[in-house]
Amino acid sequence: MQKDLEILCSLQKLDNKIFQIDKKAKRLPKQLKELEEKNESDNKAIIEINQNLEDNLQKQMNHELDISANLKEINNYESQLLSVKTNKEYKALNSEIAFKKEKNASIEEKLIELLEEESILKNEKKSIEIVFTSDKKKLEEERVKIDAEIHEYETQINVWEQKKKDLGKKIPEILFRRYNRLISHKNGKAIAEITKEGVCSGCHFKIRPQIVVEVIKGNSIITCENCSRIFIPIDVSSKEN
Repeated sequence: MQKDLEILCSLQKLDNKIFQIDKKAKRLPKQLKELEEKNESDNKAIIEINQNLEDNLQKQMNHELDISANLKEINNYESQLLSVKTNKEYKALNSEIAFKKEKNASIEEKLIELLEEESILKNEKKSIEIVFTSDKKKLEEERVKIDAEIHEYETQINVWEQKKKDLGKKIPEILFRRYNRLISHKNGKAIAEITKEGVCSGCHFKIRPQIVVEVIKGNSIITCENCSRIFIPIDVSSKEN
């Protein structure tokens, strides 16, 4: 039984290594996702600026068409001035010409504002595109690096899993199955010790003195009455494999 307890302790050490490697491996996709989200955010910003630029240019075009239409009407009114017969008609045409010129002056002010806005948008787009290109390059580099690291971690886990499988054959199958169930349901910790305060190191449950004595003897498999972890005597858990 002492040998079984030693093997269980060794199995736990293997699972500790597997757990740590798996933890590192699971962290990597999260890092990649953060970079992907940053890159996607940059891309959306570029799309938004392109849309704003398109809207800006469309407004400029519409204003230019309005100016052109107003100029055409101004020319038409000015031509009519040459043939008017009354002062009233002359004043009416001049009033229309003045009105159209005021409209064009107002539209031209808006055009200047749109041109300034266009310049700002183009500068913003250029800045974001530089960041986007840099982030995209970093993303691709990290993707290759992370894929390689994940592959390496998976290889390591397979090696430790095989060692665990081989070691598990040295104890009764029912005991190995119980151990693996505990690993799966107890956050990777199947074994525990009784601390000097007399509590389970896994769940901190107070252990009865009789149980403590049985664990120290190491003649049988004793489990925690609260969390079901397998108790390993301290002298066994401290041994190097």
